[in-house]
Amino acid sequence: MSYDPLIDTAVNPSDSLPPTYWHDTVDVPTGVALDKDIETDFLIIGAGYTGISAALALAESQAGSVTVIDSHSPGYGCAGRNAGFVLSGSGRLGPAALEKRFGLDIARGIQNEFDGAVSDLLARISAYDIDCDLCPGPYYKLAHTAKHALQQREAADYLKTNFSQQAEILSQAQLNDTLAVSGFYGASRQPGYALNPLKLILGLSGVAKTKGVNLYSGTPALKITHSDAGHLVKTPQGDIRARVLLIASNAYTSKALHPSVNKRQFPVQSSIIVTRPLSDAQLASIGFTGPVSMMDTRMMKYYYRLLPDNRLLFGGRGEVSAKQAHAGKARLYSAMQTSFPALQDIGISHFWSGWVSVSLDNLPRIHFDEQTQIGYAMGYCGAGVSFANLAGRRLAQRAMHQPVNLQLPLYSTPLKRFPFAGLRRSALRALYSWARIAER
Repeated sequence: MSYDPLIDTAVNPSDSLPPTYWHDTVDVPTGVALDKDIETDFLIIGAGYTGISAALALAESQAGSVTVIDSHSPGYGCAGRNAGFVLSGSGRLGPAALEKRFGLDIARGIQNEFDGAVSDLLARISAYDIDCDLCPGPYYKLAHTAKHALQQREAADYLKTNFSQQAEILSQAQLNDTLAVSGFYGASRQPGYALNPLKLILGLSGVAKTKGVNLYSGTPALKITHSDAGHLVKTPQGDIRARVLLIASNAYTSKALHPSVNKRQFPVQSSIIVTRPLSDAQLASIGFTGPVSMMDTRMMKYYYRLLPDNRLLFGGRGEVSAKQAHAGKARLYSAMQTSFPALQDIGISHFWSGWVSVSLDNLPRIHFDEQTQIGYAMGYCGAGVSFANLAGRRLAQRAMHQPVNLQLPLYSTPLKRFPFAGLRRSALRALYSWARIAER
């Protein structure tokens, strides 16, 4: 991976599409770059889930003219690189951690937003008739220690009592009877969904264009200035004047795009390998009989799912910098072999990496400044397929002065700035080294 948001000014529009499995399943339409000066009511930077969702909400409300620009193309960033898990949650705080920090009422409000994000995304997929290989299937959270297995049992009772959520708990024996995964002490099982994330963003962006949204690919925002008349955004071949500016570039936001977002999120790499298609015998050896997705309880989590053509997708934390991205492939392959001993000799067809946006306090934010008419949504911490869709809608609502629940810190406070931001990667290297020792 060539682009590094803490080093580079912007994604190079001429960069090749990422070598993901998803990009082999669908053709990415050729985009059009902005080549003249324009004016628009709403300008959105970033054509991922957040940006396109915001554009759809604005266009469907007939709030004014809507323009979306992207340094490369829809799906070049995280929207086309993630694993396609559709789960209730975002950031890194579960319901118990949310209650501890904010109290039960606020925790319930946040969790209701996370739950609603899944419903909202499913409704959009249905309403727009988007073919994104959506499939329901069980989601397993695998306990990598006996302590975590006990905590899962306690958490299941807590979730049922306080959040009306049901989680089936599997003992180690029950898990081993269900899935041939190695090294786990039990699991929780809940309903889930999975999809093709690239097909999703291409479908959403196609719908946005039919609703009058102007979408320009290969158009990075190079400089942003402001006046009483609004915002002026310079791009390589044209200037854009806008009344409202929404920043939706998430982890792919360049290091000095605008003071409102500078040093407020930390782009961290996640990497994925995809195997060759598994034979019927190999599927039987690991106990997979249909769509299934999983994640473990490690600090540096591994996540995996069975794809529609019977390949295994296996992902986890990436390397610290873009130039080191390739080094993660061997580590992921080794971890996959440890988890699935029956797949010792399986070949790998795809490997790629992408940036996820981590917030200082592990909670995403959807912030809008009424005075400057600038807003942003980011900080999903790698859990954004469903919530980024809702975050875009909420960001648009704030830009249209429609009510959102400002009692929730998701919407009432901006992202916190990282102190000593220049040391973020040094701290990350130390964390990875510590986790490698602690979680052996």
